Amino acid sequence: LGVKGVSRTRSESIKESMRARAIDGRALGKPPYGYRRGSDGALEIVKDEASVVELMYRLYTKDGLGLRLIAAHLNERDIPTRRSGRWNMVTIRYILRNPTYMGTYTRFGMRVPRSHEAIIDPPTFRMAQDRARSRRPVGRVVNAEPFLLSGLASCGYCGNSMMGVTRRQSWKRKDGRRARGVYRYYQCQSRNNLSTC
Repeated sequence: LGVKGVSRTRSESIKESMRARAIDGRALGKPPYGYRRGSDGALEIVKDEASVVELMYRLYTKDGLGLRLIAAHLNERDIPTRRSGRWNMVTIRYILRNPTYMGTYTRFGMRVPRSHEAIIDPPTFRMAQDRARSRRPVGRVVNAEPFLLSGLASCGYCGNSMMGVTRRQSWKRKDGRRARGVYRYYQCQSRNNLSTC
């Protein structure tokens, strides 16, 4: 079914143009922290931000700090985010998983290696991925139901994004039998990541 007022051929030509830009290594959308879009559309390093990215990778891979402690470390030293905000676990996890930092541009399922200058060398990036995999819980059942309001709902107290949380709880009833419950709700990520909200 076609959508009224939308040309299918125009939509396809726009997507094709975006793919061609991605293949050429020209960035689409907002550049990740540590980079800006240059005059030719390619990603260029922002030195001040790049040093923070390097610090994050060092704290994670060499010093063994977790995401929460890295966020606390940056916030204690008054190192602001690009929008002059506070760091949280979600943002740091994104930076530690993003292959853009080793010079690989990914878009539309394509990977364009060496499309721009790297901030992190590939061995350090792989070390971060290996550490992240080793820290994941094994045998945990993941609820595939999405939290539809994650990223859309905002905290009325601090304005930060709300994120979906699943909690499993078990307790003993008066008759001695065990009971279990699964609770799904939204929580401010500042409370979860920074313990501030």
